[in-house]
Amino acid sequence: MSDKTMPIASLAVLLKSQEVSSDAQSGGLVRGNSLGANSDHEAVMIWLNTHAKNPHTRKAYLQELRRFAAFMAHLRGKSLAGATVADLEAFRGWLSAPYRPEHGWPIGFVPFRTDDSGQWQGLSLGSRRRADTSIRGLYGFLHAAGYLEANPFLQLGKLTGEEISQEELVRRGLTVREYALQQRRQAIRDDSLGQDKAFSFELWRWLRSFLDAPENTWQISANTSDDTDGLAGRASSPWSFERRARLRCILLFSYAAASRRSELAEATMNAIVRSGTRWVWKVVGKGRSAADGPDRVTLDDDAMNALQEYRLARGLSSWPESGEFEVPVIAKLSPKRRRRATLKTGDCVTAGYINLELRRFFEFAAVFAASVNPAWGHSLQQAASHWLRHTRGSHFALGHVSLARTAEQLRHKDPRTTSRYYVHMKDEERGEAVDAVSKLLKQWPNG
Repeated sequence: MSDKTMPIASLAVLLKSQEVSSDAQSGGLVRGNSLGANSDHEAVMIWLNTHAKNPHTRKAYLQELRRFAAFMAHLRGKSLAGATVADLEAFRGWLSAPYRPEHGWPIGFVPFRTDDSGQWQGLSLGSRRRADTSIRGLYGFLHAAGYLEANPFLQLGKLTGEEISQEELVRRGLTVREYALQQRRQAIRDDSLGQDKAFSFELWRWLRSFLDAPENTWQISANTSDDTDGLAGRASSPWSFERRARLRCILLFSYAAASRRSELAEATMNAIVRSGTRWVWKVVGKGRSAADGPDRVTLDDDAMNALQEYRLARGLSSWPESGEFEVPVIAKLSPKRRRRATLKTGDCVTAGYINLELRRFFEFAAVFAASVNPAWGHSLQQAASHWLRHTRGSHFALGHVSLARTAEQLRHKDPRTTSRYYVHMKDEERGEAVDAVSKLLKQWPNG
């Protein structure tokens, strides 16, 4: 491995930084495999092309692959084909307690979030499981296709979330038991925080009414609280009517459709169609492909009224039309209208911009919400675009909508994903059983 620090590494550079030079170095590599791949990079690209056809899935896999490839190349000094059970176990520990080598790490490549001092922060248990599942899937594919003679993942047990190296334990001054206890307490904390990523009925009603409240001046800062240029609190001019209408549409449409921000960023107007007396949004989202066809999401009146107002602000007709194949649902702001010129809608925005625009509004509203309920202000300060999807799922559960219907509206492939929104109902059902026993004990005759 070179002692010189590398530039920001692409996946190709990371994988080629430890080229297989001999059968002894290659470990389980099988020559003449059915993939027709002659290198780790070729094999990985075949896996991506066959298992990550959805662009968002591909982006997620690439993130995990770059992190794993950098770990193997710069911390273990091996190719992917040469990975052993010990390497994979060490990778699991690294995800929890990451560190970088003294030399050779690619400049600018930051695979983890950092704290105020610039130190890498370990992943949450959920993120570690996603990383582990992605790399496990890769090795299973390479083994089944004959690129690898053996799959080291088959020798690993299920990820527990308590993995850590002996060196890291010594550095932290912890025993295995103490570290396990620490991780279990953190898992409870993470679970509690995860359940809080939704607006209560009361806060959601307040937030909708705040859109038209007299105190809402729409003088919203162009920055958010985590910006580092010191401009977060600076006042700005009131938003234009079109921008206000767009925010209203993003907010109410995202909630009604339980949309992911990437789905909304890609959506075009022709995907919103009448179905009897209802409006339906057709979307090919996460876990689906063009061959599967679109899911159908029923929209409510609030979402459609907001969409109508936004369309009129953009110079469009009141309702979506079947020929609007190239007209984005959420667009960049229209160029300023010139004399005797028609208003022209802009191009589509990115998923990141949708999230940023919502966060600007949430942080602006948080100040006013806190005067009603301090907890509301805290929630809005933490909120992001995905909170609207979680809020919709939580409200379906609290409204006693069936699990199957909620899964259909949120487009979950696995009902277990949907069931997390029903935790309060399940707690209530268990509580009824507890109450029944308590009542029986009180009624039992004294002996």
